[in-house]
Amino acid sequence: MNLMVLKRFRNELMVFSATIFMLYAFYYKISANSFIENRKADVTSSIEEIDRVIELKRLWKKRGISKKIIKLKTIVTKDKIALFKKRGQKVVVKYKKLNIKELNSIVKYIMNNPFQIVRLKMDRVNKEIYSMELICRW
Repeated sequence: MNLMVLKRFRNELMVFSATIFMLYAFYYKISANSFIENRKADVTSSIEEIDRVIELKRLWKKRGISKKIIKLKTIVTKDKIALFKKRGQKVVVKYKKLNIKELNSIVKYIMNNPFQIVRLKMDRVNKEIYSMELICRW
């Protein structure tokens, strides 16, 4: 009797199984499409990040940076510079008897240029006079 019922509804069973297969294929297509879109977005963001790193590397490895470091000598007068040593890609500068305006101009210049600050030490000598030690790399 079961065999008879199956033969009787054979076409309906085929349509039902084809419908289920079609729904599964549709779901697979949608999920594969979203996976590809996510991968494409990841690759795009990775490429943008690599481009940004390359630009930063170009900025930090410019030869003009070593010329900019020499301006640390000329921001204040020579009698206020206690020590200025430049070796390779490292500079050590010690200032003495700086007023607030000179101190601010030095710090502003350092922050506006691509220097890597290793050490920055500021000491207050008097009410209005400061000393400063600076070690930078580039």
